[in-house]
Amino acid sequence: MRHRRHPIALLLIVGALTPALSACTQVEESESTYSPTSVTPVKGSDDIQQVTFSAIAAQRADVRTAKVQASGRLTSIPYAALIYNEEGDTYTYVSPKPLVYLREPVDVDRITGDRVLLRRGPPTGTAVVTTGAAEVYSAEFGVEE
Repeated sequence: MRHRRHPIALLLIVGALTPALSACTQVEESESTYSPTSVTPVKGSDDIQQVTFSAIAAQRADVRTAKVQASGRLTSIPYAALIYNEEGDTYTYVSPKPLVYLREPVDVDRITGDRVLLRRGPPTGTAVVTTGAAEVYSAEFGVEE
């Protein structure tokens, strides 16, 4: 047995929805001026920029730091603080003050376990980013997710 379609029922449903749909208003999209990070060129440097995170952005990115340690005649940083760019150059992000990050070139002597021994890099006691460095790098270079 064939089921009969009910065009009247369909018309009643559409008719009931029409007033509700016509009451909807279109909301204009507005461009937000809020930015969770800001990037400022560093005077005297062609390619290094200062990256500043808002407190909420740093919390969301889970940015964490550790101190550069002395290791004999060398200094050391956690392996997690080491960044490689696309050319294979090595860097770390230092944090001269809370929520501010600067990419600093480092010269790796060797990697031992989870420590990177540096021939050249930030001085002992400097805070370096260990967690969230990829997010800082993305903010510096404008990489979108």
